[in-house]
Amino acid sequence: MRWLAIHFPLLALESFASEASQQPLAITGLQGSRQRILICNKRAAELGVAAGMRPGAARALCSGLRLLPRDERRERAALEAVADWSGCFTSQISLDPPWGILLELAGSLRLFGGVHPLLSRIGSGLKALEYSTQICLAPTPGGAMLLAREGREMLVPDRRMLRRVLAGVPLQRLPLKRAGREALYSMGLKTLGDLLKLPTAGLGRRLGPEFVAYLERLLGRLPDPRPQFLPPVRFQRRLELPAEVRGTSALLFAAKRLIMELAGFLHARQAGTQCLEWILFHGGGKESSFQLRLMVPEREPGRLQMLLRERLERLKLSAPVREIGLLVAVIEPLPERPLPLFGESGVSGVMPFLLERLQARLGQDSLCSIRQVADHRPERAWVKNGVGVEFARAADKIDSDPILTIFNGLRRPLWLLPEPEPLVTKNGWPWWRGRLHLEPERERIESGWWDGEAVSRDYFIARAPGGEQLWIYRELQGARCWFLHGFF
Repeated sequence: MRWLAIHFPLLALESFASEASQQPLAITGLQGSRQRILICNKRAAELGVAAGMRPGAARALCSGLRLLPRDERRERAALEAVADWSGCFTSQISLDPPWGILLELAGSLRLFGGVHPLLSRIGSGLKALEYSTQICLAPTPGGAMLLAREGREMLVPDRRMLRRVLAGVPLQRLPLKRAGREALYSMGLKTLGDLLKLPTAGLGRRLGPEFVAYLERLLGRLPDPRPQFLPPVRFQRRLELPAEVRGTSALLFAAKRLIMELAGFLHARQAGTQCLEWILFHGGGKESSFQLRLMVPEREPGRLQMLLRERLERLKLSAPVREIGLLVAVIEPLPERPLPLFGESGVSGVMPFLLERLQARLGQDSLCSIRQVADHRPERAWVKNGVGVEFARAADKIDSDPILTIFNGLRRPLWLLPEPEPLVTKNGWPWWRGRLHLEPERERIESGWWDGEAVSRDYFIARAPGGEQLWIYRELQGARCWFLHGFF
């Protein structure tokens, strides 16, 4: 067994989106029977605030200090979110509240190329999630977590080495009752190593069988089964901001963490999504939302973050934002492919990504495509269509002249006028900024008699004196006038 313990020493603070504000911030809670500063951010520490202070004294040092009460439910939600993200590395995950998770990695080493590459990927991901961590890899879950909490970040290869390393852990780090700890101190014992030198029977009489069993599990002499973390069916997370946000650029900082957590959620399920619903929580119970839609299922965080940035640039906030949430209700299987979880975008196909960026920037309904219709009349030979994945994939494969299309072996322009414009004729010859030169190629269209909008025309490609290529036609009936219908 190879247990990785991840301890989050600053989770009480980092469960808030601290990057959304440079305001001095501190978390308060009970120490004994009195309110004290439990932890503060870097900005507050620079102004003299420290753990253990009374809130009033801290505010006297820093008038702009914002105090938030410790929120254990928020910490638990953040812990579960990281556990869910960890599913992209292993399915054997266990929570170790209030500030830790455990990952059993023995079954994942070969997949990720060994211990060091795997730990490197996990470390990079935790850094991207913007959590401070202390980690330790050891043969037992209890031993790994105890060392991680002590800040002893190391790889312990076997139980013999584990016993030696644990020997230096102070007794106050162990789950001892106060009376038992004081009794050990009175005997001159200070560390776990001192304790392990005593006979087991004597320890049982002094400290109880439960504590002895704890030590046996710690050292790997007894099994230490841990409850399995059950991941949620859908991704739904919200993150409180430490201060109200009035600009969309600040939202991107908080959204980055949610996107990284989503990437782990999807990667663990070998899935992607085409719809991200973002919810902005304002004061007074009000909220607003918007959707980010994709052409193809995706889970790569760099790409999702880029699309969100494009969308936020045109978003106007109706009110200051206090919390941001992300909901992904539908996921789709995504074939496994080499995918950098925390690197640059691994885009498959240029056109889908281009269209997604344009829709994010301009709006979902701002783009349309053109689809051909089985009708010889040019004005009826096409219809507007939506921009979907089929169009994107087809457009990605186009390798032809972009200024024209081929219809029944003849060239037609992509640029048609809304209505044909009559041309001036001189001596029966069409003019447009001068006399037009007609190419020999001609397309005759006689169609539409069945719907009352019959046409009878000869189409020509014409070149103007300035070099422009025009698509013109001459009526075959009536006055036989010339008309301009499009440009190449």
